[in-house]
Amino acid sequence: MTVNNSVFLCGYFSVPNLNTGFAPSGWQAQEYTEAQIRELDNYYLPEFTAFMATSVRKYILPIQKNISFAITDTITIPLLLNNIKMYIAPFGMILYAIGIEAENIEYNILARALNSLRNCGYYGKQHEEFVELAIKPVLDIYCSLLNKTTDTGDSDFSFLIESGNKFKLFQAISSEQIRSMLDDDEESSRFIYAAGTLSPYEKGNLGITAETYYKQIIAEHLVSVFKGWKALTLLDTFTMLSIDTPDWVINNWKTDYFDMIYIYQLFRKVFLYNVNTRYRHRTTDVELLEQQLKAFEQQYSFNSVSYNFLPNLINEALEKSQSTAEDSNQLYKMISREMDARKEAADEKTNKFLTFLTVVTIFSAIYDITCLLDESFHYDHFFQQSMFGYRLVSIALLLLIVIVYLIVLLIYKKHKK
Repeated sequence: MTVNNSVFLCGYFSVPNLNTGFAPSGWQAQEYTEAQIRELDNYYLPEFTAFMATSVRKYILPIQKNISFAITDTITIPLLLNNIKMYIAPFGMILYAIGIEAENIEYNILARALNSLRNCGYYGKQHEEFVELAIKPVLDIYCSLLNKTTDTGDSDFSFLIESGNKFKLFQAISSEQIRSMLDDDEESSRFIYAAGTLSPYEKGNLGITAETYYKQIIAEHLVSVFKGWKALTLLDTFTMLSIDTPDWVINNWKTDYFDMIYIYQLFRKVFLYNVNTRYRHRTTDVELLEQQLKAFEQQYSFNSVSYNFLPNLINEALEKSQSTAEDSNQLYKMISREMDARKEAADEKTNKFLTFLTVVTIFSAIYDITCLLDESFHYDHFFQQSMFGYRLVSIALLLLIVIVYLIVLLIYKKHKK
């Protein structure tokens, strides 16, 4: 089965204290005009549009270069390296996407190629052209911002992805040959599962995947609204499968659904991972992390992104696949426990200090009362020495205070029961 595929390989990393005015040299800024923003506001909620159109700064590096990628010594496929997009988001988050176009390629061969390209921890000789055109421009920015050397001398570029060793993948697959398959819900689901996991496809066969796991994934992550297309949202991949799809629809998927919604959810995932890492390694004060989380939730978290149901449906499916809600809740719980522990420790110190002040105050009061009694009755009239009177009265007052304290404590405990 031959397919056409529009692919984005997505990576991300964070830069502490990133200069807000940073712009990658040689890249073209993608700025929205007022007319474009007004048009987006017709479909997306204004606050979401404002975030993706202004808070996230976008740049593009055109490539437009055809390469031949060797699968084996005897199998080579043509791929078009379209461009690289870079998204500079709040909190020093940098996301990037390598755009690839494939036309009329056998699916199983293309799946092998994409598996190889996204696995950036194990690049070899067949990746040299891809590395030079698509990886090196990102590497230069990474090394410049983080003061690293650009001469890595290595085939492992997984450090360009802050969590993991593989690019996340967004793909829009279309093919005339899958028309009959989309009429068969079960077989089309099997195919989109294979595409979403970049597994070989054979009709009626799931390979090594257990049937129960496959059914669970399809039940939880398949989006199917209209005839002619399906989408599968997984943690590392987003796959859209369609037939007879006009170019403008594919472009909408690549601009609106990818540029707006997918990048938004990826930003959320990256930010929460970054905060979680800093929290666990204690590289940032917990109170500062809590402030950042609050700002993140207040300014960059949206229950809905659009006036229309389909963008919201896609956004919810992506959020579910990325588990961002669970990540956020777990972080809040851990930080809350940490804040409670710190508060208890601070309260304990305060209580010890207050106890010390109380004891000092009691002894000071006993001394003052003893002196007052001496001035009123003169201890030397009753005792041979006034010092003996001071000691006797002080001890009596201290015993009285202890007895009163014990009585109050006993009454409190009895009342509590």
